[in-house]
Amino acid sequence: MRRGERLLLLALAITSALLRTLAFLRYRFDSDEPQHLHVAWGWTAGLLQYRDVFDNHAPLFHIVTAPILAAVGERDNVLLYMRLPMLLTFAIVVWATYLLARRLYSERVAIWSTVLLTILPPFFLKSVEYRTDNMWNALWCMALVILTGGELTLLRAFATGILLGFAFATSLKTSLLLLTLAAGAIMTAVVFKRGSFGGVIAIAAGVPIVPAAILAYFASRGALSNLGYCVVTFNEILTQTRSPLALWTTRALWLPLMAVAIRIAWRKRPQNDDEVTRWRFFFAFATAFFFITLICFWILISPRDYLPFYPFLVIFGVAWVERRAKRPLMVYAASAVFFIVLIAHYTDRFANHTLEQITMMRQVLGLTRPGEPLMDYKGETVYRRRPSYFIFEYITRNAMHRGLIRDTIAEDIVRSRCYVVQADGDFWPPEANAFLDENFIDVGRLRAAGKLIKVNRTFTISVPGSYALVRKKGEVTSGLLDGLPYRGPRFLAPGPHVFADANERDSTACLWAPALRRGYSPFHLRDRDF
Repeated sequence: MRRGERLLLLALAITSALLRTLAFLRYRFDSDEPQHLHVAWGWTAGLLQYRDVFDNHAPLFHIVTAPILAAVGERDNVLLYMRLPMLLTFAIVVWATYLLARRLYSERVAIWSTVLLTILPPFFLKSVEYRTDNMWNALWCMALVILTGGELTLLRAFATGILLGFAFATSLKTSLLLLTLAAGAIMTAVVFKRGSFGGVIAIAAGVPIVPAAILAYFASRGALSNLGYCVVTFNEILTQTRSPLALWTTRALWLPLMAVAIRIAWRKRPQNDDEVTRWRFFFAFATAFFFITLICFWILISPRDYLPFYPFLVIFGVAWVERRAKRPLMVYAASAVFFIVLIAHYTDRFANHTLEQITMMRQVLGLTRPGEPLMDYKGETVYRRRPSYFIFEYITRNAMHRGLIRDTIAEDIVRSRCYVVQADGDFWPPEANAFLDENFIDVGRLRAAGKLIKVNRTFTISVPGSYALVRKKGEVTSGLLDGLPYRGPRFLAPGPHVFADANERDSTACLWAPALRRGYSPFHLRDRDF
């Protein structure tokens, strides 16, 4: 490489590191991040995933990161701490990309592939987040590094299978990766008229070991059926919320698209037969199979689903530029500028969008105490047990809309004596939303049990507990509550109540008493605008 190219690489590497630092600290928290963290917290609290805490993901990621969360403790900015392990998974993927590119092509292709991958917008943004997919992708990449590291001995193949088993225990999307490897192996064997049957058997023998151990653990705890429902049955509900026409329109495209891919692969098959050529062909066809199958069969597709094959898109892209472009450096520089502009756009020019979640977490720790339930959408409040089992993400909301899952939020809140809920929003089911609006009042980014007292001084309580009367100037110190002198917080049973005093024109609220003691009031919202 000439001096100018080395300087360009150095500038891009430094820029990538600076952008990653900014994104780490300021890029908004995806709703999946606290959801995963709440499940990990369940392990630290002695709760069993699936039985005590709902989750529709495989369990290994939460099991592995739970000790880290336990060491971090209860913090309002806990998600920033939990993004730190994602730096390791990011480093593994980048390292694997370099090795794979060098094995498939050259040192030059490896260096440019690695640098460009670090600023590829979908990979850049998703690799920052605390999520299952990053550990899943790192395990997949490690498996490929072992798979391509030399002659495919039985030991190497078995180790590859073990790592793929770890990936399967992290995400069931590994099933598509296994199909992809099988398709690539079959096509490569047909084209080059050679294959390693023993290697395939060794990989297949290694894959089930880790998942089987995890299944055995949950079976020993009597929670195997809970795992099966959450990870398999619940996710299958998504197909019931789609019309058969919508499902089979894309599925019907799979055969013709695969026929085209196979025809192109056959026509472009290499004439020479060496190890590097076979691996190039294998991964090229595997990449095509992966994207066609994902697009045709996946119902909910997001950028994170493509993570395992972003490295190959970049590797093949760089290799093509090296082979065809007259001025590859111009192409790389232009691509880098384009990627950086997209990153700046999707991060809102790196404005700090972490504050809303951090502010809410600060109020969670201030308004509630360990052991007190808190109702949120899908685990956003992390450290408190949810009174309702199901989380309210896309699948649940659609299932409730179609009557496949019953809305039990109101009865769950009353049964568990839950006095704090997340703020109003679109994720609440209609009946739950009406109940929460009627029985909880804003105190900031959260709502506490209680309500504003009407002009006629009547109000109704649904969640029995200790309540206080408060005005803008502070707690009420006089008046008659249900005909008895009011002298401070009092236990109120469910049903109608009446409050009367001489200051009938002043706005009055009945509020869960601990919220008032802890410094919260509907008349002085805490950090409402964070």
